Formats: sequence, structure tokens, C-alpha cells
Amino acid sequence: MPPIPTRPASDPTRVCFVAAPLMARSGVYRSTHDLVVEARSRGLDWRAVLGTRPTAQGRRIETPGVREVTITRHGRAVVDEVREVLDDVPEVARADVVVTLVTQSDVAWSRSTARRGRLWVAWVRGLPWPAPGEQSTARRVALRFVESAALRRADDVWATTEVLGADVARVRRPHLVPAGIRLPARTSFGERSVPMVWAARLDVDKRPRAFVDIAERSGVPGRLHGQGPLEAGLRAELPPIVSMPGWTDASELWDGAGFFVGTASREAFGRSAVEAAATGLPIVLGDRYGAAPLLVTDAELRRRFVLPTGETGRWITAVRDLAGDADLRRRMSDHVAGNASRSSVTASVDAVHDRLVELGVGGSAR
Repeated sequence: MPPIPTRPASDPTRVCFVAAPLMARSGVYRSTHDLVVEARSRGLDWRAVLGTRPTAQGRRIETPGVREVTITRHGRAVVDEVREVLDDVPEVARADVVVTLVTQSDVAWSRSTARRGRLWVAWVRGLPWPAPGEQSTARRVALRFVESAALRRADDVWATTEVLGADVARVRRPHLVPAGIRLPARTSFGERSVPMVWAARLDVDKRPRAFVDIAERSGVPGRLHGQGPLEAGLRAELPPIVSMPGWTDASELWDGAGFFVGTASREAFGRSAVEAAATGLPIVLGDRYGAAPLLVTDAELRRRFVLPTGETGRWITAVRDLAGDADLRRRMSDHVAGNASRSSVTASVDAVHDRLVELGVGGSAR
């Protein structure tokens, strides 16, 4: 571990979170803003640098202590661009601890001369290498090699969930530090039966076509939210039973919803699922959702509503059961709303702070 600059005991350790590039102002983007707001409200000196693509969808957030920059390069050149940004911005220059949140930032910071004298934590928020079928074999192997090398250089590695931690442990055993979100108020008690709602980036690993198929085969109306590379194809073949409003602000996403369905084949955390659960919406999730073990702890409910992605028949049964049974929806609503309360940004700040104290930094009071 590199030496940490000596600080007065009354002066909070300076922490900078880094995430670049980000394709959308959604999960990591919003969670980082939430984290900085909560920490600074306690007097902690936490900041962030977020690099977004010029085409990034979602509302730009202005938060004291958070700098947003634009990242334009692609391929191997993006790592150099991110490194150049990190070598230049004052938030990194003044930091005692740098916490990287996405793969390209891990690799860029591992190659930066500015890393000397600062504690570096790689906080893995999503599987940092492509899954089989998402890239060519050669590219997957190359990306895994580069990211694995970066993770081995970090002073500490964190993972947000046990599901993600098990994947990362093949390279380096991580410490579990859960992600958190600013939880919305509970507005549902399972009273609405439909529509079922899906919300994510419209990409292969999120499996939006599986949601459309489930709606069509079950007869349960669905609402598909999001943008991404599959959008045009989905709109061209969308059946009448599914509506597709596109990108919707988080404050309006769950209005009029019956329950949430998450079909992703891999989801490191699942912010949308946690937000939906916090509002009281019942949920049906794939078993590769990182948040699934946190949200659905009852064995019977887990068997019925946390499902393998390939078993479409069980998904059809699950959505029909929820749509047709008000008592079941109320039971599921109460269950997941209670569990979601443990995934707050407050709890996440506590976990980050506690781990930094264990590492010998961040000793100011919570």
C-alpha cells in the first residue's frame, strides 16, 4: 500500500470516485452523485469525476464536488483519453484515495504516474469483461487479460454484491462493499395488477426481447423503458400488448406500474430493480441479478420469482401469478420494500467509510 499524505485528524480524508466512459446517465452515474451528496452532507470530503459519451442519454445532474467531462475516443485510445483526464483534473490531484468504478478507468489509472502516493481502490460495479457471446473470443480474452492485470495492481478491490464478487474472485478476492441508491418513497402496495414494467439499456445482455416474448405468451400487458442499440429493431416488431415509451425519468418510471420484470442475463447490481422494490412494486428477476439475494430473501418467493433466464415457462407462470393474485402482490410488495430499505445510499457510504478505516484511512467520524 502506498504511503498516504499526513492529514490533521479533524480534516476528512479526500476521496475521489472516477467513472469514465459512461454510455448513459443512469446506474453508476446517478449512484455516484448520490454517494457524493450523502458523504458531503456528513462533512466528508468526497468528490467524483464522471466521463460521459457525447450521446449519453439521461438528465445531467449538477452536484457540488462532481465534475462531468466528455469522453470522445473509442477502442484502445479511450484508455489514453481517460488517463489524460485523470492526470489533469484537480479532484484527482488533491485526492488521498482514488476509487475507480468502471473497467476503462481501472486500466487508465493503473497506467497513470499520478497514482503514486495515493491509495487506489477498484470498486467493481459490473462484470469487468464481456460475457461469452458479447464479443469475439479473441477480444474477450484480451479485455479480460488487461482488466485482470489492472485489478492485481490495485491496493484494494471491492465488489457490490456476492454474485459479482464470485466472478471477480477468479482474478482477485474482493471485499464486499454494497452499492446504494437514494431510495424513492413507497407508493405501491401491490394494488395494481398490470402493466408489468421493464427498464434498462436496450442491449443484448439485458434481454428486452425476452420481456416482449413473455408478455406476448402470457397475455400480461407490458411496458418497455430504455434506449440502446436494439431500440429500432424492437419498435419494428413490437406486439400490441407491449408499449415502448422510451427513456423515462426515474421520477416517472414507476407511475401506474403493476410489477417489475428484470430479464437480464447478468446484472451486477440492478438499480432499477431496487428502485422498483423500494416503491413497493412486486418483482420478477433473473437469477444473475446481483440485487436478487438482497431483495428476495423468502425461500418460497425466491423459488417462484427469481428465475433462470432460459426457463421461459417459469417466467410466464410467474407473471400470470402476480397479475392474477392481489394477495400475492401485497405479500411480495411488503417483502421487497422492506428489503430494499437496506440498499440505501446511507448504508453504502457507511460501508465505504468503514472499509477505508480498515485500510488505515478515512478515520473521521461518520
